[in-house]
Amino acid sequence: MWLSQITLKDFRCFHGEHSIEFSQDPDRNVTLIHAENGVGKTTLLNALLWCFYGQTTERFEKRDDLVNYDAKAAGVRHAFVEVLFEHNGSRYRARRFTKGGGGEREFTVMRIDGGSHITLANADAFINTVIPKSMAGHFLFDGEHAEFFLGEDNRRAIRRAVQDILGCSLIETAITDLEETATWYRRQIPNTKASSSMEALSSRIDALAGQITAAQETKDGIAGEIETIEQRIADIDDKLRNSTAAKSLQARRDRAKAELARARTRETEAQTEVLKWLGENGRFLVSTKITQLAMDHLDQQETKGRLPSPYNEEFVHDILEMKRCICGADLEPGTDAHIAVSSLLQKAANATLRSRISKVKARLSQLKSERQKAPARLDAANKRLNDARQDISRQEQELDEVSESLKGIDFDDIAKREIKRNDLRREANTKREQLGSFGVRIQTAETEKAGAERELKKLADEDSGARIFMTRYALCERLKGQLELELKKEEEDARGVLRASITRILADTSRKAFKLSMSNDYSISLVNEAGTQMPKSSGENQLLGLAFTAALVEFAKVRENASDYRLLKGTVAPLVLDSPFGQLDEDYRRTTASFIPRMAGQVVLMVSKSQGSGPVLDALRDRIGEEVVLIRHNRADREGRKPEIRQFHGKDIETAVFGAPSDGSAFVRVTHS
Repeated sequence: MWLSQITLKDFRCFHGEHSIEFSQDPDRNVTLIHAENGVGKTTLLNALLWCFYGQTTERFEKRDDLVNYDAKAAGVRHAFVEVLFEHNGSRYRARRFTKGGGGEREFTVMRIDGGSHITLANADAFINTVIPKSMAGHFLFDGEHAEFFLGEDNRRAIRRAVQDILGCSLIETAITDLEETATWYRRQIPNTKASSSMEALSSRIDALAGQITAAQETKDGIAGEIETIEQRIADIDDKLRNSTAAKSLQARRDRAKAELARARTRETEAQTEVLKWLGENGRFLVSTKITQLAMDHLDQQETKGRLPSPYNEEFVHDILEMKRCICGADLEPGTDAHIAVSSLLQKAANATLRSRISKVKARLSQLKSERQKAPARLDAANKRLNDARQDISRQEQELDEVSESLKGIDFDDIAKREIKRNDLRREANTKREQLGSFGVRIQTAETEKAGAERELKKLADEDSGARIFMTRYALCERLKGQLELELKKEEEDARGVLRASITRILADTSRKAFKLSMSNDYSISLVNEAGTQMPKSSGENQLLGLAFTAALVEFAKVRENASDYRLLKGTVAPLVLDSPFGQLDEDYRRTTASFIPRMAGQVVLMVSKSQGSGPVLDALRDRIGEEVVLIRHNRADREGRKPEIRQFHGKDIETAVFGAPSDGSAFVRVTHS
């Protein structure tokens, strides 16, 4: 999509009809809009979103009150926003009216074909093929909101952004539908002729599923709290690192922390391996005694000729049919001899019994074999676990020694900082214990839930009516699990692409030599070469938000021609940036301004006077294709207020006009010819 023009009629702060054109020059791809706070930057950003989708950003106040106040006072009841754009070689006109104001329809899209306008039958569906609604919000960057978006408690928002650009709505809807369908099928099982045990098991499965969800949410919350604490510790570490007296000790601490982190990772992996071993081999251990007893009994009975019976059912039948015993005696029906041989059928072993005994012996032999191999695997896992814990102990001791040394430094407030750091570290360790506890709860509940599901299936297999529902339930669960695995894989690949993109962008724009860390749970932080988490200033937080947005836009473009039937395609769309320099210092603004034109094929950049300073304009000068200033008109008299005049390309523009016929904002084109 390429934007051509936007027109606003009596929309919020725009009284009357106002239009601006956007640059479509690939070399001069930036449309620069100058505006002070409260004049209409945020309104313009939301006008684009509202026109296409009928929605606004969360921070857009009074979102249902869209008609300009002066227009409303003059009897106007409706406002509209119209956008001209190009897509796939065709030109389109999209227009949205406030409710009840567009004749038959509030939203229309027309294809401009020569001199004619052809109204599209399903405007909403068409716009979603141009830019999927779930992706649209990520092409609108609110600089003042960036720090909040990348705050420590917003991992879910980051994950949602990645999933939006991936186009996960289809696969997520399928997963949700399968989960609901599976639950419905399972709950129908107790309504069959099966026993009440099934109803109890089904209820237990529901309860365990609820416990798992609640525990996971709590676990995620604790992880966020740990992340916040770690950021505060990183801030203290940074201050200690910059202190001459503490520098060598802090370097020693950084090394120990890096080793400790690696040891904890090994510990977690070993613990997981031990738990996995228990799940896979527990039955071999608990069956030791019963396996041996059963095998001994079978061997003893075989020796005595009792198992299987010394007489085969087929052999006895053959004798009776021939009416002659193997000793040569006649076996006429009714005779004592015939009766005696016939009685052997009560104890004779048939083919089915012999097959079962053979299978039992084979299974007992397998249990014995697996049991003999299992301890070696457990010993290896436990050794890795013990090694990791010893390493953790050594590094924690090293950290304690460094801490004691830092306490002894008597200048400024280093000792106080160290005490505070230790308090935070203890708090983080407590949280980690809670995290581990909830992890165990989740694993225990999942194990119990799986056991209940197996027991339910076993009972259902004994009832023809229940078996049908159980089969359908199991099929839905398998399909859901497969989709979840596929979605997880897609997210892993996306995180890898985004990590690389953001790291590259930060290398071009940041003055510090740090790298991006994005964990599997979407925790984003900046780390140094040693892997130590670095504190983020408000400016760096905003820069990180801008880099994240740029990476999302780049990823969406890469996925434009994706052929995966499960995910929506990516898209190429203009990037609208509102106040992207707010928290950046002058050097960061200069480097960021140089980077912005490369973020998308078409960029709409809105800045205030303070943000659009000399260095910013110098960096953008050769990339600006259209330049507009927003003027504020006021009915009130000036009453001693100083004139607000700005100069653009040698021409004076009054940006605040008083004594005007009405209140409202207007566009003035100041593009340098």
